[in-house]
Amino acid sequence: MQYGLGLYTGQVPPGEDITFRDEYARIIEQAKLAEAVGLDSIWLSEHHGAADGYLPSVLPLASAILACTTRLVVGTAVLLAPFHDPLRLAEDVAVLDQMSGGRFILGMGTGWRRSEFRAFGANPATRGRALEETVEVLRRAWQGERFTFDGRVHQIDSAIVRPQPFTPGGPPIWLGGTGPRALARAGRLGDGYFGVCAPFDAIMSTYSRVLESAPDERRNSFSFGQLRSGFIADDPELGWKIAGKGMTYTQDVHARWAAEEAGDPVAPDANLTPEGAVRQYNLIGTADEVTDALRPYEQRFAGRTDSHLCFRLYHPYMPHDAVLDAIQTFGRLTVPGLRATAEGQPPPR
Repeated sequence: MQYGLGLYTGQVPPGEDITFRDEYARIIEQAKLAEAVGLDSIWLSEHHGAADGYLPSVLPLASAILACTTRLVVGTAVLLAPFHDPLRLAEDVAVLDQMSGGRFILGMGTGWRRSEFRAFGANPATRGRALEETVEVLRRAWQGERFTFDGRVHQIDSAIVRPQPFTPGGPPIWLGGTGPRALARAGRLGDGYFGVCAPFDAIMSTYSRVLESAPDERRNSFSFGQLRSGFIADDPELGWKIAGKGMTYTQDVHARWAAEEAGDPVAPDANLTPEGAVRQYNLIGTADEVTDALRPYEQRFAGRTDSHLCFRLYHPYMPHDAVLDAIQTFGRLTVPGLRATAEGQPPPR
């Protein structure tokens, strides 16, 4: 199994004494360190119009990371397909795939915030269809032949994409989502599925439901991505002091968005997520404790170099030096320990 960092969201909330340029530079520095300590991938997330500047444009940052690394895979988890012209996306990703030598995974989803659909003039009622048509357009565009597409959402009149991607047929397309339609769509159309934080048994049940919709010939090769969030520290309470504020902020942002979608907006400075819920969601512990929590994934996907566990170590308000230390710990101790354990060897000390 492959190990990565993220989701990286590029948020700079009130009270952070850094610029967006600083934030992007931090992400790039962390990506370079991730490669240096043996990690395999880094994952970027997209949203629009957020007060804290949540990353609205993932491909430029992906390009910057790929340009300063030689082995690291960059993935999107997820790019919101309804807000992208599929033909232009096919061209941009083809160039990115060429520049990186095939080190890119295109993860896509439908989006869910009505404010984003209003901003782009997109219809939320057709968001699932927009994603499905985008997948079809990308795959046809990356075959290198001139094509026409007449869909319900997208129409393309006699287009050809040059250059073709470095990866024959284009980079892997992973799909996200949590509802029954999204899971069925991921299995039917995707090369892989990217799941959100959940207990191991729950996410494995979800993955099984995705595979039920996958064509028979792709079930054994269907890729898996999973997000977990946490922090590694010799003293878990010290880890909470370092990361707890940022973890709480991250969960509060999504809770606030959900409240807005439900027509019940809350004050920007409201504390929506109890400490206990944040601690339960995040794996905060020593290297051994985090290793124990992640070991089931390693055992389930041992030998699957097409599947990635994405561990979020970086949140707003966190000291950059502490994050760099945690990345080194995750790369040099936890990951080799997990891999050795899966192979029946004692973990390195």
